[in-house]
Amino acid sequence: MELVFDLIIFFFLITVGIFLLQERRRKTIFVLFILSWIMIFYGSFVEPRLLIVKQTSVELVDSPTQFIRAAVLSDIHAGPFKKADWVSHVVKRVQKIQPDIVFILGDFVSQSAEDVQWLAPLSKLRAPYGVYAVTGNHEYHANASDEVIAALESFGIEIIENETLNLEIGDKTLRLAGVSDIWFEGDVGKTMQDVVEEDTTIMLAHNPDVVLSDATRNADLVLAAHTHGGQISLPFIGPIPAVPTKLGRAFDKGWFEYNGQSLFITSGVGETGTRARLFNLPEIVEMDISF
Repeated sequence: MELVFDLIIFFFLITVGIFLLQERRRKTIFVLFILSWIMIFYGSFVEPRLLIVKQTSVELVDSPTQFIRAAVLSDIHAGPFKKADWVSHVVKRVQKIQPDIVFILGDFVSQSAEDVQWLAPLSKLRAPYGVYAVTGNHEYHANASDEVIAALESFGIEIIENETLNLEIGDKTLRLAGVSDIWFEGDVGKTMQDVVEEDTTIMLAHNPDVVLSDATRNADLVLAAHTHGGQISLPFIGPIPAVPTKLGRAFDKGWFEYNGQSLFITSGVGETGTRARLFNLPEIVEMDISF
């Protein structure tokens, strides 16, 4: 699929480029073609490399006494478009934040288990309270879930699969709940079975549709990914492609409330299908969490 999109992009850029060099008499057509050429080139080769750090904050309880800085990233999609140099760039930007904790929300690879080789720079991720991850649908589509999990564990990254763990931070206990990708091995009910309302809980998930399950009701915050923010998103319109969730295109990226649940969706750092992004920069999220 990625090769097909690349061929279309290159064919367009070459043929329209030749036209622009030869045809300048019809000014309206010339302007339209040059604008489209610039937009396709920018969206395919420039914007996908313009990694930003988005800053945000959240309070999980009414009178917080503790604070941590989390780095949230997702959808690396190591493969045809994003290799080790990009993963290394992402890691350096994360470390520059000096996070207390790192959350990675799945889709590490794009096409196959061979893509795992490009993830090696993740071994340099460090945070005082650890680096935690969940799987995404592409790990399973690529038949690479075992290889991805083994690689991440060898890097010192803790995979949370349909379970919870407790972190002692100052005078508080912060509970992390991690659910595997819900299109495959994810079990939200099993993940949240021992979580009670009194716990301060952050759920890590790849697909934001986890909030459709009543089992998430005791999570104070759900962090999710998967949508890429639509990848192609126009101002005042939003995502152009269909967003691959039941929640739909209204839940593309950023903060949302769903049935009283706080949900944050990151648009991720990589691409799938076409290599393009437009008006939707790849992002790392620097999230200040008080609890």
